[in-house]
Amino acid sequence: MDWTLLLAGTAIAAIPVLVVYIIGQRKIIEGITLTGLTGR
Repeated sequence: MDWTLLLAGTAIAAIPVLVVYIIGQRKIIEGITLTGLTGR
């Protein structure tokens, strides 16, 4: 089994997922803070 190719493929597949997760996390945190402030 070619580990370098496997790791490269995994990294290429994981990068877009991480980017979407980081952007989504910011939006979720913003949403929670906004609803938390207006909910008072």
